[in-house]
Amino acid sequence: MAPDDRYQLTGEELVRQDIITREELEEVKANEASTGTPWYKQLIQRRRITFDTLDNVLRYEFHSKAARTAHETLGQTLVAMGKLSEKHLNQALADQKRNGRLLGNILLEKGFITREAIAHALARQYDMEYAPLGKTPSEADALLAVPESLALKHQMLPVQLSGNTLVTLVVSPQTRERLQEVGVFLAKRIEALLTAAEDIEAEIKTRYAELERDQAREIDAAFPDHGVGKAAGAEKPVIQEGGAAGAEVRFEEIARAAAGASVVQMVSMIIEGAINAGATDIHIDPQAPESRVRYRIDAVLHDVMSIPETLYPAVVSRIKIISDLDITETRHPQDGHISLVLGDREVDVRVATLPTYLGERVVLRLLDQSAVLSGIKDLGLREKDEKTMHRIIKQPYGMILVTGPTGSGKTTTLYAALNQKNVMTESIVTLEDPVEYQLSGINQVQIDPDINVTFANTLRAAMRQDIDVLLVGEIRDPETAQIAIRAAMTGHLVFSTLHTNDAVEAISTLRNMGVPAFLIATAMTAVIGQRLVRKICPECKNGFKPSASLLKSIGMPATVKRLYRGKGCQSCHFTGNRGRTGIFEVFEITPKVRNLIETESGAEKIAASEHFDTMAAHCREKIKAGIVNPEEYLRVIRI
Repeated sequence: MAPDDRYQLTGEELVRQDIITREELEEVKANEASTGTPWYKQLIQRRRITFDTLDNVLRYEFHSKAARTAHETLGQTLVAMGKLSEKHLNQALADQKRNGRLLGNILLEKGFITREAIAHALARQYDMEYAPLGKTPSEADALLAVPESLALKHQMLPVQLSGNTLVTLVVSPQTRERLQEVGVFLAKRIEALLTAAEDIEAEIKTRYAELERDQAREIDAAFPDHGVGKAAGAEKPVIQEGGAAGAEVRFEEIARAAAGASVVQMVSMIIEGAINAGATDIHIDPQAPESRVRYRIDAVLHDVMSIPETLYPAVVSRIKIISDLDITETRHPQDGHISLVLGDREVDVRVATLPTYLGERVVLRLLDQSAVLSGIKDLGLREKDEKTMHRIIKQPYGMILVTGPTGSGKTTTLYAALNQKNVMTESIVTLEDPVEYQLSGINQVQIDPDINVTFANTLRAAMRQDIDVLLVGEIRDPETAQIAIRAAMTGHLVFSTLHTNDAVEAISTLRNMGVPAFLIATAMTAVIGQRLVRKICPECKNGFKPSASLLKSIGMPATVKRLYRGKGCQSCHFTGNRGRTGIFEVFEITPKVRNLIETESGAEKIAASEHFDTMAAHCREKIKAGIVNPEEYLRVIRI
């Protein structure tokens, strides 16, 4: 979660739930006033709260109206049920007024009611079914459907799996709200029953431990001599460190653990959950004492689950095994690839490992094969820019550059452009590092510098292949730039990308790479600058009156009376945004611009010579139309 002022993080909920004391909250808030370090970050650094606490308590329950008002009505419900007297209620309310803690905790401490009575009252308040913990055992299939770390993170105890419905026990009504998101991750419909438990975490751990022992006994019965089952219930075997033999034993143990049902299932759930949630990346970060799994959804990272320290090496090894990486290599970065089919979707996963102080960090980039079907109309262009794009793509030769930082959607734009070309009548070749999507009817070359298959070398060879359309994944060096420019001059239509801040800067960048001005002027057809901005979630879109300072900061007139932003809801992971769209500037190289390039005029003079709508102007249009919120302008546009 990325907390901000929209989340109203006051910390009172932490005090109410007895996670921290009021004195601790006041201390870190005083430090925030003097140092500027947010109070919740101080609590994390002091290990008073965890990332899970921040996510579960502050993000979900603070936004839940039911969570904010439960303490006001719980007492009356208990009195109406005959579980509590008015006298005891008034005493507890007086205590609550002094310390701000949860009414239920105060009633329990004073011995006025039992934990079961509170659970019954909450079930009545929230229209939930109550299930006694001791009389509701967990089926093995239900436990196997949810990784233990995920169950612990969300305080959910799986008890029954019937078809696509997973029944779980929870001790807080607010847990039911966030389980909707877990359901997306697990691809299950989750039904939550309320129960009473002194320590739900201990109960979860106990039931998973029993499951592990049962599985170990089954293995021992089937394979009495293999010895694996004994290790599950006994002390961990001592593995000698150091030396080749010790390393071989260690990696053999990790590989065996990675093949275990729990780890295999956990990795599958992590990847499938990311796909179901619409994530573009999965981050698996080694931390102490538990590693974090995060999804990047609409450019924002979301905590999903944690992995116990003992399981982390096995999880990393499992990912390495399915992506054809070397599990014995932990000191150097590695890159791999996974192909999978989920329903009717083909997904390619790029895997990259990076050794860190606490272990190997793994990042998985999810590439949905359906993205290659994007057309020009799917990009979010203005109508007139769309017409310009269609016109320049139809040119028989020349260079079209797409510029922007990493993650700005350049590859999607290039593929959309290639989709406009006729693969039946034109010879099309792409040079990519790496090949992200497979394009039917197009010849794609994987660049590999380790074997001297570089952009420059391959581009030279491609010039002898009778090619009509050539896509160069990225111009990284002067040699590639010069060869690509010459290809555009000799009858090829060349598409490529550059890392520049805007469209006009591409001309200066090519000059700095040593490409002569007359070659740039002759070869260039157009430069397209772009960024990706997050769209407002349609489920929680809300209008507001913008302040004069906000309008001034984004370059909009003071006459604008209404703009929009998302309040945050379950469907958008409480970010207020869902999905992304592009903002563009299409700078066409006209005869007037060619003359200025040949005379080596500056970027400002070239930009002023021809009127074209900038990315900033396009972003303001989308803000005014209620497609994106004004904060996106400040996030992606250089002021």
